[in-house]
Amino acid sequence: MRIRVANAIRQTGELFSFEAAELFAEQEFGERTIAFSEPVSVSGTYVYDGKGFTVSGKAKCAVHTVCARCTKPIVDHLDVSFSERFVKGEGASLDDETYPYTGDELLLDKAVMDNLFLELPIASICREDCQGLCPVCGADRNATTCNCTIQEA
Repeated sequence: MRIRVANAIRQTGELFSFEAAELFAEQEFGERTIAFSEPVSVSGTYVYDGKGFTVSGKAKCAVHTVCARCTKPIVDHLDVSFSERFVKGEGASLDDETYPYTGDELLLDKAVMDNLFLELPIASICREDCQGLCPVCGADRNATTCNCTIQEA
């Protein structure tokens, strides 16, 4: 996901808008594999201040996951706002709060993925009233009623 920024470099302080979309391959995040069910779409603005770019926008995507209660496959929709700083080069001038760029393009992939990963729910559920699996026999309590008794500790 790239933004061509040559005009912004020549027009310091001017706000430019952009839109981009890309279907990403599966991504590893911690112990999870994130699979996208549609392209990640990003829209927003960028401005050059003479030293670097500030990119602000919104990323939208849908990811394949499973319900934490009943383990059925579901699609989770994410809508994430972000604002990130890009500075030229790849060395000592960078810190944990900035992303590098070279030439007249900003590569947004890492910044967008970082922001999406931060907003991933710890656990997704298919619906609020999901009954989940029986802890005794493993039956899906949304589809069937089992005769198991659960003793409270």
